[in-house]
Amino acid sequence: MGEKTDKVRFGLTGGTIRTEILGSRRLILEGCDGIVEYGAEEIGFRCGRQQVWVKGKNLQLVRVEEDSAVLTGKIEEVAYR
Repeated sequence: MGEKTDKVRFGLTGGTIRTEILGSRRLILEGCDGIVEYGAEEIGFRCGRQQVWVKGKNLQLVRVEEDSAVLTGKIEEVAYR
């Protein structure tokens, strides 16, 4: 059994947000340029004029680079604002 992969692309002026969710425990986000908020139950990312908010339990950033991030934990919701 492989992990379910859900890929969502949002077109933005000047770029694209790419969100890849592997099961319910790992999220890879590309196209972000900053962190708005960071906590164990909610993490907010700035992606140009948009924001991506991840809600869940025991969320942890395991890698942050110039335009991408990887987080783990029990992912319950991903919202684009």
